[in-house]
Amino acid sequence: MLPPLGPIEAPPSLDLLGPQGPEILPLLSRPFLVLHRASSLYTARTCLLLLFDLGWEGRLRSGTTLDELCLGLPPQVRKPLAWMLPFLVSEGLLRREGPGYVLHGIPDLDLDGIRTIVHDEAPGHGVNFDLLDGVRSRIPPFFTDGKAGDALLFDLALFPLWLAYFRNDNLVYYPNNLLTLLALRQDLAPGTRLLELGAGAGSFARLAARRGTEEGWLDRIVEYRFTDLAPAFLRRAQRDLAAEVPGLPLTFQTLDLNRSLGDQGIAAGSLDVIMGINVVHVARNLETVLLDLRSRLRPGGRLILGECLKPTLEHPIYLEFFFSFIRSFTDVELDPRWRPIHGFLTPEAWVCALEHAGFTDIGTTPPPRPLMDRHPSFNVGAITARA
Repeated sequence: MLPPLGPIEAPPSLDLLGPQGPEILPLLSRPFLVLHRASSLYTARTCLLLLFDLGWEGRLRSGTTLDELCLGLPPQVRKPLAWMLPFLVSEGLLRREGPGYVLHGIPDLDLDGIRTIVHDEAPGHGVNFDLLDGVRSRIPPFFTDGKAGDALLFDLALFPLWLAYFRNDNLVYYPNNLLTLLALRQDLAPGTRLLELGAGAGSFARLAARRGTEEGWLDRIVEYRFTDLAPAFLRRAQRDLAAEVPGLPLTFQTLDLNRSLGDQGIAAGSLDVIMGINVVHVARNLETVLLDLRSRLRPGGRLILGECLKPTLEHPIYLEFFFSFIRSFTDVELDPRWRPIHGFLTPEAWVCALEHAGFTDIGTTPPPRPLMDRHPSFNVGAITARA
């Protein structure tokens, strides 16, 4: 008998999804909802198995604190463990007892059963689990030897899995692109000069080219600057993307979000739209970066951020597992007013940060509240703001 996934959340009602609800609701299909729940459970079991791989089962059964687990280990392990332990509590695999965390009984750590259920309900989406398995197999030296997570997770062995993950046919990832596209399309003027931050594998550019051609608005974009910091992504995009999307007026550029864009050839007031998907949250100093982005937009130009969103700052979401080992995700400057934690933020934290940087007319696709209050696992949205 296959292990149950637990309750599968019902899709939200159309009235919670805002004006573009009819295009958003089909995302929330039965296969997506099953895959979303399965991914959270698979991540939790992978986390606990990783702790077992590190030889910590006995310490967990005896009860241990975060500080005790970190003793004698490289300082970099603290932030991932500070995320993993509460996440395991939220999934029922550990218990919180006083200041410590305790493992009771024999936990269900079956992964193959989850894969089987997903194969039946959402066939062809095993790449999400392949990536989790890959992270588990590659990351132990992060804990034992202090090796950098970036180097471990983005080596040649895992790079094909990341490319497969960041695709429009991956139900887990596709909402990031679609919601951002809906926000972009909503007020796209002729003659738009657009820059995409952290364009990565190019899945958003592909979606924009396809939908823009089908819906007749692609020619409103007269310049599409495809930027990324990673040479491997840029080389791949320059080699393949232009031929795949001939209607998109592409240029390519290495761009470091944490350096002045002016020093990298982006003139003040030269852009109509700056957009990025799950990238601006890694800004080392969010205040400085948002001010710089606003200065590169013409007056009234738009910043569009596709971001994973948390219902509360304390609430762990499974998507954070991948990134908690990456330095740019965790090593950021915090401020209790507009950047209280590292990583993914709440909708309210984004509004506060954008307003502080001088942006106006801030909105989210779909509207985040009361949607997230009724559906806490709905954790993605597109945030728009005007310079």
